[in-house]
Amino acid sequence: MTTYQYKAIRTRQTPSGDWLVLFAASAIEIDMWVGIPQKKQIGTRETTGFQREEDPKRLREISSFYQNDKNIIQNPLLCALRSVGQGKVVFQPNDVETDNYIQYGYLTIDADPLEELSLLELLKKVKEDLENRASSLKDLPIPSDLIRFLKERAEFTFNESEQFDDMLDNDNDDEDSNSDSNEDIGKAFSEESHIQEFWEEVSAYILVLEEIKSSLVESKFLEYYANKFLDYSKEAMIAFLRPVVVVDGQHRLRAAINSAKNLVQSDVYRPKIEEEILNADEDVDPSVIEYRVAREVARKLPISLLMNHDPAEQVFQFVVVNQKATPIKTALLGTIVSTSLSKEELERVEERLENAGIKLEVSRAVTFLIRYPKSPFYKLVERGLTSDSKELLKWNALGSLVGIFRELKDGKLFHETVDYAAAWKENYLFDSKIVEQWEIEGYKNAFEYWRKLDGPWRSVFIEFWTLVRDKLADVDNDQAWHFWRKPRQSNIFNQTHLKILAADFFKHLHGRGKGIDSIEDISMLVDDWLRGVNLDYFNRDWKLKGGKKDIPGLRKQWSKLWSEYRVNPKKLPPDKDYAILIN
Repeated sequence: MTTYQYKAIRTRQTPSGDWLVLFAASAIEIDMWVGIPQKKQIGTRETTGFQREEDPKRLREISSFYQNDKNIIQNPLLCALRSVGQGKVVFQPNDVETDNYIQYGYLTIDADPLEELSLLELLKKVKEDLENRASSLKDLPIPSDLIRFLKERAEFTFNESEQFDDMLDNDNDDEDSNSDSNEDIGKAFSEESHIQEFWEEVSAYILVLEEIKSSLVESKFLEYYANKFLDYSKEAMIAFLRPVVVVDGQHRLRAAINSAKNLVQSDVYRPKIEEEILNADEDVDPSVIEYRVAREVARKLPISLLMNHDPAEQVFQFVVVNQKATPIKTALLGTIVSTSLSKEELERVEERLENAGIKLEVSRAVTFLIRYPKSPFYKLVERGLTSDSKELLKWNALGSLVGIFRELKDGKLFHETVDYAAAWKENYLFDSKIVEQWEIEGYKNAFEYWRKLDGPWRSVFIEFWTLVRDKLADVDNDQAWHFWRKPRQSNIFNQTHLKILAADFFKHLHGRGKGIDSIEDISMLVDDWLRGVNLDYFNRDWKLKGGKKDIPGLRKQWSKLWSEYRVNPKKLPPDKDYAILIN
């Protein structure tokens, strides 16, 4: 274990607030005890991190800025303690006079030399950390299909054993994969699901690597598998194990590290390093000398360390800093707040996030619809990750659809002013049998029961859009104009037409005086709504030439065309009318 010590000031803003420790350290040295847990796709699962993935362009810009010694960035790195870090962080006040708000002293950081561990050893530590956050993980099986998938990718000859088989999930592979059930719903909606999925993949990697290790001599195993295996690397795992975590400032830190490493390779320092290597003892590793020089020449970055190891508090600080100061994409923000914490961790900051203007419930509702396999939007909406495809629907587009159904408002056709969702709520929701259990289940009224996260709205939403997709769109032909993907190409799978369809459905319900008594009603209601409509309405080339579909005038035009056609569906509107404001 390596110990680092810094002169520091400890301060807090209120008597009950957490201490903040203010100090400075070499960027190269910081890299030895700090981790940056990024929210990204590794393998087939998302990590539990909450930082954005590195932006190469931004790194280059900051590195270039750092080339001038006189240039400084005043913002400190915002850091916090890890809940189960591989090390120890302690502030020791001086004996000099202090008060309850400001204290002088030393910060000591003990960091385990994680670089000396193999990837397999690091994976085991990450697995243990996840189990400490959500103890229920320890009793879960590891999906057999995931094990087989990794083994196939590894292209390694395995000897199956009874012991190995016992560690796998014994689900019957011949069972109907479409059989639902409540297990799919539970996993998609559970706040633990994202941690569980990451745990499953880490555990699967451990099992496969253990079997590879048992088939090879130790030296051969370490030669090929010590640092990287498939999608997992030592560097990625170490980021989840350092005793201190970066909450804000990863690009500033990484740019400073890169600048220092480039500097020691320059003509200014290279001769000095070569001379020290020549004069050093034979058993001294040249990289040790290079590291020492880099540590000396690297920028000394200011740090504000929050002395709190609760992951919930760290995510809260990250979200508030990035939403209030430097906003991040809504999609990534929604993904982070709904898939970075366990249930208990989330509950600790739920109210504070809502009070800070972060719409946590909307994020959780949208996340469910993206993750639930029976949802018509399953894996078809961006999450703010680098791995996102450009063929995905925008996060806020699905969020606006959720708002229409869950909150029963903003159900307006673009060429009208009436909110049909709100009108339906006012006149027909409370008499709908689908919400008749509200009092028995302890809700204040029928609407509160309707809008709960797993309330009737969600089943209605999924059933309605599944029927719309199956009747008016194509899920297989990616060249079709009504393809259920590719928002820039598709005439139906875009925010404008999806909102038009939602608003028009509520207009139909309200005009016919229809409530909703059960989920089974939705099919009949949709059939009635689409009576006489040509199901190829959206499967035509409207000559849009890839133009934007959210232009106000175009929204009104499309809204009017659909609404009038749906009322009297004898003749399709001319194709040229859809691009009239573009051409």
